[in-house]
Amino acid sequence: MAEKLFDEVTLRKLEQLRLMASKVRAGAIKGERRSTRRGTSVEFADYRNYTRGDDLRRLDWNIYARLERPFIKLLEEEEDLAVYVLLDASASMDWPQGGAGDAAHKFTFGLRLAAGLGHIALTTGDYLTVGALRDGGDLV
Repeated sequence: MAEKLFDEVTLRKLEQLRLMASKVRAGAIKGERRSTRRGTSVEFADYRNYTRGDDLRRLDWNIYARLERPFIKLLEEEEDLAVYVLLDASASMDWPQGGAGDAAHKFTFGLRLAAGLGHIALTTGDYLTVGALRDGGDLV
């Protein structure tokens, strides 16, 4: 039977964490994560002045009736975060030699780190891809 990488306390702490992207990537996947871009959603973001050519479906008619000026309603864009976790599985990760079950072993530590990041991504509904790189750069 394989040993568990995390105890229940650690799993609960991991579930409280969120991965944040520093840059917004252009993608077509809609999700639960708020984006810095404006788009289509149910979450209100802001208003801006109407400019010729704007979609009239996004015009806020209630504001137009009160202020007699057209405003476009901006909504928050929601998207999924794509998380890619690559683990080094080369011979250099076998340090100290033969200590594969030891918590201080380099590969075991990397495996726990990759599993923790993957757990955070999956609990927040993000798209997760996991891979391991062997000697020579071969993807496992």
